[in-house]
Amino acid sequence: MMLKRFFLIFLFAALLPAAAEAKDPKPTIRDDAYSARFVSQSIVDPIVISAGETQQVTIRFRNTGTATWNATGARYVSAYTVEPRDRASLFRSPSWTSSKQTAAILKSVKPGETGEVTIALSAPATSGTYEEEFYLAAENYSWVAGGYFYLKINVVPNTKATPDPVPATAPSSAKANSFLQSPKVVEAKGGDPVPLIIGFQNMGTGEWKRYGLVLKQEISVAAAMPSFADATWADPIVVFRKDKVVSRGGTTRDEVLFRAPRTVGTYTAIFHLEVDGAVLDEPVIEIPITVTDNAPDHYVEPFGAGQPLPPQAYLLPEEPRIRVGLWQSPEFVQFRSEDDEYNVFSGQVQVGVLPRQQFGILKMENGQYSFHGGGREILSDDYIRLSPTNNPHASFILWNYTRRVSWKGPGNFNRYRGAFEFRRGETRANIWVVNDLLLEDYVRGIAENSNGAPSEYLKAQTVAQRSYAYATIQSNKYGIFDVVATTGDQLYLGIESERITPNFVAAADATRGVMVRYENNVVLTPYFANSDCRTRSWTEVWGGSVKPWLTPVKTTYDCAAGRGKKGHGVGMSQLDASARAKQEGLDFAALLHYYYTDVSIERLYE
Repeated sequence: MMLKRFFLIFLFAALLPAAAEAKDPKPTIRDDAYSARFVSQSIVDPIVISAGETQQVTIRFRNTGTATWNATGARYVSAYTVEPRDRASLFRSPSWTSSKQTAAILKSVKPGETGEVTIALSAPATSGTYEEEFYLAAENYSWVAGGYFYLKINVVPNTKATPDPVPATAPSSAKANSFLQSPKVVEAKGGDPVPLIIGFQNMGTGEWKRYGLVLKQEISVAAAMPSFADATWADPIVVFRKDKVVSRGGTTRDEVLFRAPRTVGTYTAIFHLEVDGAVLDEPVIEIPITVTDNAPDHYVEPFGAGQPLPPQAYLLPEEPRIRVGLWQSPEFVQFRSEDDEYNVFSGQVQVGVLPRQQFGILKMENGQYSFHGGGREILSDDYIRLSPTNNPHASFILWNYTRRVSWKGPGNFNRYRGAFEFRRGETRANIWVVNDLLLEDYVRGIAENSNGAPSEYLKAQTVAQRSYAYATIQSNKYGIFDVVATTGDQLYLGIESERITPNFVAAADATRGVMVRYENNVVLTPYFANSDCRTRSWTEVWGGSVKPWLTPVKTTYDCAAGRGKKGHGVGMSQLDASARAKQEGLDFAALLHYYYTDVSIERLYE
């Protein structure tokens, strides 16, 4: 009886019409560490969109592999059109990376977490039923196993009077050449207007009846992204549209304004030409922008809420200080103030003032600290500290200190910024010269790089060096100071190093306050010269507990150059990172995300 019932149910099911479902094309998976499982989509099929309008749908996938999905930089995850592969989508919008590739996932996704791809669908003018098929991919590396999805879309007539939509693709006859772009690179304060002059030539087979300029969005409209819009624009994406005929071979010349993003950082504004209502993939107007200062609190972004944003809240209320162990066991020290007078302290008590460009002599006499200078002779049981009176960046010279580094040239690295202490160590009885200074002045004086390296690599180094320093401050491993001035921590050479590496100093200034964090903590970010095709984990080299952000990665450029391992091998390979910045055009954040796994890059103080 049970067998008969099962047979009837099976027969009934077999007679039902099969559900229409697209078939997974199953492309070749290069690396099965990239794997996904569909979770949900924000709008149930069919997605109904009026002709010419835009609708956003968010697709959610669980990361079932072992590799983290990047939102930016190397191997970022997005979706490509399939069936056929790499076709131009009819629903492409300005937020897409190209006509065949959606915007990237919204944020980094660790194994086991759920990630989102938000797709802005711009409906074509023709009503009808469409099916768009996509596959997740790690950029320039591998398809994501199980990353197939499709969207059923009903485009219905538009009953509203709306401007002509931006079609997904340009007419095949529309071709252009960009012959004028000024400026090529921008440095500005947050919110500053930037004039841009652009010129295009019609290289197609027919005339243009109208043309315009639109902003390319690197991520979905639904996610936070920097604003480049000026109040002169048509909307946050469209810079302008002109009903102006451009004959075949004819040219255009336009002057427009855009705005520098409101917060300090490095950005790229990318614009595309629009011809007869269609966006051309080429040419591209691409402008690297360095924002040197935050916009003022009263600045209101055009097309925003119309209210000024509150002041930026930073994790640290002010710039930290760092204490550097410079010189161990001097018999005496000849200290000379340079551009400020220095207050003289015995411990915490001020006992005198050393005028500008005057000498002070410090030594131990019969078990006591002694200071001679500025018309004062002081004997004290407590350590001696000299601190600039007016300018925290003021400089001093250790006149009788000789510190030379052959590969840095013939100079004597004996000039430093900030305060000075002459004191006995806590763990050992040796006398130390300690330089107490602001963290940014310390970073500017680090001498681990050449001045001619790519600027984005230098920025990555300054962030790694600042993070290493701040994390070491928190560890309190030395007692009376935080770091040593040698490669035992980081090679610190002070003002003379600033003078001979101005590009590095500029990189440090551009990344002021930016550090690497893992799970809300600033972490140690070691780096080294070069490696033999891979980096090492912390435990592989030094043992101890696992540091998850120091996961081994391939040093592709070291490997291609046949380099061996020079240094400990943990963290960022300097030569590999420099080559990666040059060859792949990666910015400093992408470089840091490559060598330090699952970290965030954040500015922690103003």
